[in-house]
Amino acid sequence: MPSYVSRLILKTSATLRLCVAFLLLLGTFASAGASPIPSNRCKDHCNDTYRVKKDLCREIPLKHERKSCENAAKHSKDNCKHSCR
Repeated sequence: MPSYVSRLILKTSATLRLCVAFLLLLGTFASAGASPIPSNRCKDHCNDTYRVKKDLCREIPLKHERKSCENAAKHSKDNCKHSCR
């Protein structure tokens, strides 16, 4: 009789360990699928337009005009982000 009880205890403990391991594994995959950092669409839009404008400004050969174009793009981005708030 004692051997039957010991086998039953071993089976239940092994089953319990497998269930806990499965739940931990399932929780790991579930948390990996979630987006860790939510993005702000308005600010992303402002940053994208700024990058496009800055790339266009880099094509200007004269340094003074290029810098004034980059500053205008930066001010435009700041104004856009201010309207997002």
